[in-house]
Amino acid sequence: MERKPEPHDLLVALLLVQSLLERRSEAFFQPFGLTGAQFNILNLLAADEGRMDQAALVDSLLVGKSSISIVLNRMVRDGLVKREEHPKDRRQVVLVLTAKGRALWRKISPSYEAGVKKVFGSLPAKRRKQFLEDLKVLHDAFQAEEGTAGVDSHWHSLFSTGKGAP
Repeated sequence: MERKPEPHDLLVALLLVQSLLERRSEAFFQPFGLTGAQFNILNLLAADEGRMDQAALVDSLLVGKSSISIVLNRMVRDGLVKREEHPKDRRQVVLVLTAKGRALWRKISPSYEAGVKKVFGSLPAKRRKQFLEDLKVLHDAFQAEEGTAGVDSHWHSLFSTGKGAP
């Protein structure tokens, strides 16, 4: 008789996948001198025509907001992005993708997209929507436990357009 997976089995399986994803991400970005968070910033800026209010970028990121200033400072230091004053509000900052940052993004992006398609494409197309819905159920359960339930723009974009932030 086949054993039915228990909730703890799902947690262990998810942690195994998360660990592999983190290792693969580190190994992929390391030769380019980047982290996954830095590539995410390059990707978001490139998708927004190279300019974005820093506050909007922080809201779009999939990393902890507390460490983002350190990441951005390193990217400015490395010449990948620059900061400019907001044209209408001096309290805000606009992040601009530099030529060096755009060139690096263009170099990495095709391999990144191919890798994502290869790995996540292994899940049959007819099961992807259900997989996303199952992940959303888990996401909502975590938010309910934290008392932070509410609309999450990342999930909204996944279900409205089929594509979210990188």
